[in-house]
Amino acid sequence: MESQLRFAPDILVRLGEELVPHADLGVMELVRNAYDADALNCTLRLIEADAPGGALVVSDDGDGMTAEQLAHGFLLIGKSAKTSDPTTRTGRRKVGEKGLGRIAALRLGTEVEIRTRPRTQPGIEHTLFIDWKVVDSAEAVEDVRFFISSRSTDLDHGTDVEVRDLRHALTDADADRLARALLLLSGPFKQDTKFQVSCDAPGFDDLSALLGDPPLQWCEYRLVANLDAHGYVSATLYNWRGEAEFQAGHEKVAVDRRGRSQELMPLDAPPAQLELWMFNLNPKASKEPRFADQDTALLRRWLKQVGGIHLYHHGLRVQPYGDQGNDWLGLNLSRIRSPEERPSTNNAVGRIQVDDSLGRLVPKTDRSGFIDNQAFADLQTFAKYALDWAANQRLQKREQKRAGAAKRARDKRREAEEKFNELVKAIQPDPDMPTLDIGDAAMLEQLSDSAIELVEALQDENRAQHEDLTLYRNMATVGTSTAVFAHEALRPAKRIITELQTIARRARKWISDEVYKDQLSESVDTAHESALTLETFAQLPLSLVRKKKREPGPVEIDRTCEGVAHLFARYLEEREIAVEFDLDTDGTPVHTTVADMESIVSNLLANAAHAFTRRDAPDRDRVIRIRTRLEDHNEKPGIALYVDDTGPGIKDISLGLIWLPGKSTRDNGTGLGLTIVRDVVADLGGTQAAEENGELGGAGFRIWLPTKTEEGSSS
Repeated sequence: MESQLRFAPDILVRLGEELVPHADLGVMELVRNAYDADALNCTLRLIEADAPGGALVVSDDGDGMTAEQLAHGFLLIGKSAKTSDPTTRTGRRKVGEKGLGRIAALRLGTEVEIRTRPRTQPGIEHTLFIDWKVVDSAEAVEDVRFFISSRSTDLDHGTDVEVRDLRHALTDADADRLARALLLLSGPFKQDTKFQVSCDAPGFDDLSALLGDPPLQWCEYRLVANLDAHGYVSATLYNWRGEAEFQAGHEKVAVDRRGRSQELMPLDAPPAQLELWMFNLNPKASKEPRFADQDTALLRRWLKQVGGIHLYHHGLRVQPYGDQGNDWLGLNLSRIRSPEERPSTNNAVGRIQVDDSLGRLVPKTDRSGFIDNQAFADLQTFAKYALDWAANQRLQKREQKRAGAAKRARDKRREAEEKFNELVKAIQPDPDMPTLDIGDAAMLEQLSDSAIELVEALQDENRAQHEDLTLYRNMATVGTSTAVFAHEALRPAKRIITELQTIARRARKWISDEVYKDQLSESVDTAHESALTLETFAQLPLSLVRKKKREPGPVEIDRTCEGVAHLFARYLEEREIAVEFDLDTDGTPVHTTVADMESIVSNLLANAAHAFTRRDAPDRDRVIRIRTRLEDHNEKPGIALYVDDTGPGIKDISLGLIWLPGKSTRDNGTGLGLTIVRDVVADLGGTQAAEENGELGGAGFRIWLPTKTEEGSSS
């Protein structure tokens, strides 16, 4: 007696409803079928799907199926055409897997009707009807027969799958997941995507809105970076107007996190393009009027679904890169470490499109991404180069605008005040006249315009001061805490010094001088020197934050240089660093505060001293030279301060980055020391410059400050 394997209808529950637990996953399988059919357009209609009993229809303009393909392909469960032919007619990489997802989609309702019009049989439509109630009541699945009917039609090629009498409602969560899956199948960038998905979903307004035109026009910046066939990188950063603000080639973009160029090291990855749209989700913080019409709530919902950078291989998105929770390029971590002008998965969306004709990216066996070979690692490096470059360009632009902004705003406000006061005086009444003479209409209009100008100048000044306040608030907290701890550290430091002196005195009474010298002298003296150093370090921050030093007035730079060096003396002596002075300003002062000048000198001195601790510091005498001269700049009198050292010079960071906040060659450095110098100099109307290798071979810094006010009187 012969027999065969037979399957109870319950197996369809296992393969369908349990294999694909969420309704949106089933719908997605039907959309994937449309993609595999080389469709250009796919439409999803949800009819009262927010409650059981509704319907869904997925229509496409793909190649369709013949009756033979419908019977022996579509109805053959567990076999996927992808196995024998991984690409479609037009070269798309197929995404169907063994046909199991298709069953899950068809089982969403109790009835299914498939109408398909094959490209190879124009004017013919084949229809297949499935009543799952009949299947479920049968003893075995194979006992049920399905019939395919054919008729003539005027419709173009394509397929319609209609699932009726839905077993369960599509919830809001299902709609959110469905929106993300549909958006990311071939990319949320409709302007150039060859596969378009639209949605007619009454009751799911958010889903319909998200699947509409992507709100890319609201981006603040757009980054486009290319990796060519030779492994070289180029990048362009566009503003919201579409203007290219910054452009650079491999030698500028291929730079590591410390600013070191990798121009001689091409990447070993297939050609690729990175495109990233970055959004300002706080439009009130921008002066651009275009943000007034921005639907920020919709933009946030859209970014919640598609945010991050997604990877597309042969035009199709590769999971899990860019999935929610899969920040494969470390966008969020980079933003946490250095938040200045960096995108995150919450405020940016992008894609990397790879042209991998040689198959250098190798899929994992479970198809969840690519194997981490050299090609894939260098593809990630390419993206990180471009992202770091863009962040640095934005940061430099912001800092150039911010540096000195407070002084410019203050000067603008003063000019506006003077103009306004002059106009007020011009319309004041004549004391000899009994009536008020307020001038003519033209004068009143000038006064009104001047008042508006003054208000705007005040707003600009407040804005500039607020930006500075934001940067320095955290530093003030650190400074205050340091001063408190320094104050508390003074007492134990002094006590240690006293106790060590007592120990030395008593030891000499109990033991001979020879024994003391051989056994205790060196340890006691070392401890005593360390305690003195601790006392000096405790006094240093307390000296720098004294209130009197924050009062503006004439400050002699030469005296400040000597005073700061004296504060650092013990620190420098312990490290065998000699300070040479060449001070020659004839006592000419700069109008500022002692605190400002000490900030400049102490940061430059600390920066030079740290250079000697580096592993690549040359084996030569450690010298820091501080030089001052009276020098004119742009026909303005001033003082130039030069700080040079014999260290290794400026390395591991470019000259363009050293003045930016957060940029440091120290592993635990804040990267704010030179930013403080730059800001103080800018606020005083001066200039700063740096050399990789100055006159002594190490780093060289030049600071120039004016010695006269804008009115021309001596400060």
